[in-house]
Amino acid sequence: MKKILFTALFLCASLSLAAQDPVALLKQNDTELQKELKKKTHTAKDIERIKYLSSGLFDFAKMAERSLPKKTLDTASAELKAEFSKEFQRMIENSSVHKFKTTKFTPSDSTIYEEPKYRKNNDEVWVTIHSWSKGKDMLMVYKMDKTGDSWRVWDLVVDDLSTTRNYQDQFKSILETDKKTFKELIQIVKDKADEYVK
Repeated sequence: MKKILFTALFLCASLSLAAQDPVALLKQNDTELQKELKKKTHTAKDIERIKYLSSGLFDFAKMAERSLPKKTLDTASAELKAEFSKEFQRMIENSSVHKFKTTKFTPSDSTIYEEPKYRKNNDEVWVTIHSWSKGKDMLMVYKMDKTGDSWRVWDLVVDDLSTTRNYQDQFKSILETDKKTFKELIQIVKDKADEYVK
């Protein structure tokens, strides 16, 4: 079976700020996350805070759904899809914390937020961010849907690599090329989520 490369997500988010415009939301959460990451040591409470800031605005149900082939979505039971969504979320949250704990944090020299691009009658927005560190530019695009008064992220594109599409390609390969069942895929995702907390 092909080795799975799971992408850690670097979103700073806070549900308490959902009423703000998307750019202000991302700016404030980035400030909060950087403050946490600058600490020399992290308590269990700090780790939970980092986990919350890293993924609090993600619409995991939508991301999970968009990461699966249509055939799987059409044939899987509601119970299995709910279990997949749960383990998918756990994997992303754990991988983000693992990345922050094992990678030396280098704060950005500067960050520029472009004007948000609204789509679909203003129910969807794309926010592009340029983050420079040591002369290198990282380009990130947050794709967000509006649910009520809340903005929820369903994709993060980093240097033209879509997180959702990346998972979709991996899961499709496991299901169609490796001939794994949906239950087996759920177990693979669950095992990966567990691996990040060992």
